[in-house]
Amino acid sequence: MNKVVFDCDNTMGLFTKEVDDGLTLYYLLGRPDVDLLGITTTFGNGPLDKVHPRTVKMVADLGREDLPVKLGAAHRHQGVTPAARFLAETAATCPGELIVLATGPLGNLRGAHALDPNFYNNLKGIYCMGGYLRPVRLGRRDVKELNLSADPEASLEVLNAPCQVTLMNAQICLQAPFTWRDFRKLTFWSRKTRRPIREWLILHMIFCGIGNFYLWDLLPAVCISCPDLFFNNPVSLESSLEDLESGTLRLREGAGVSGVNMPVLIRDLDKFKNVLFQAWRQVPV
Repeated sequence: MNKVVFDCDNTMGLFTKEVDDGLTLYYLLGRPDVDLLGITTTFGNGPLDKVHPRTVKMVADLGREDLPVKLGAAHRHQGVTPAARFLAETAATCPGELIVLATGPLGNLRGAHALDPNFYNNLKGIYCMGGYLRPVRLGRRDVKELNLSADPEASLEVLNAPCQVTLMNAQICLQAPFTWRDFRKLTFWSRKTRRPIREWLILHMIFCGIGNFYLWDLLPAVCISCPDLFFNNPVSLESSLEDLESGTLRLREGAGVSGVNMPVLIRDLDKFKNVLFQAWRQVPV
């Protein structure tokens, strides 16, 4: 079993907001090899006063009130939060076993380290999504990086953490579109659950001119259980704080390998999606 805390900026169900954090939560709950110990929330896709209540409601709707949902960072430079305390305490109780799946800004992890200097050493690893090697364009729209850049000080700390860090950047995430064909396969979910996914597809058609969105946060989640679906790419990063203000990732030329694994390719997209759908089917919503 993979012991996981999900650190997220979930907005699934809020009009015109991202749905991939919510889809990731459903995926984690549908995996028999994932022991989800709790959820920590952060600003990002929306303000914390929207993200946190929405996540609490999703957990309640799933009948999982037993699952802790801890309030986290509301802004850059946030101090210690209940989420940071939960992360630090959970890592300390199972040293070498806990994985943090972080799909938003990384302030909660930085707060946990401020509370416990051994926090990163206590982790089995960090799996996160963010950053780009070059600017991203979706259809007719340029897209800004929203995770690493939202709290660059925290991002710099996490990318240099002494534990194993797996980072899915924007370039590999663009290999995983979610299409209308995929949507039509979600017959095992209620119309209410499917509605925000349908709306998100429509918004991409209207504003970007494309018939799909991308499964950003699902990539690091799938990598926890199915690392063989990805081509690993150990790298040494030299991104400065200024670079991370825009989410820019810079590789150090001719350097030795660092602790960051930045996969470059999904080996088989059909298998990747099959893994998702198998897990999603286990969550009746």
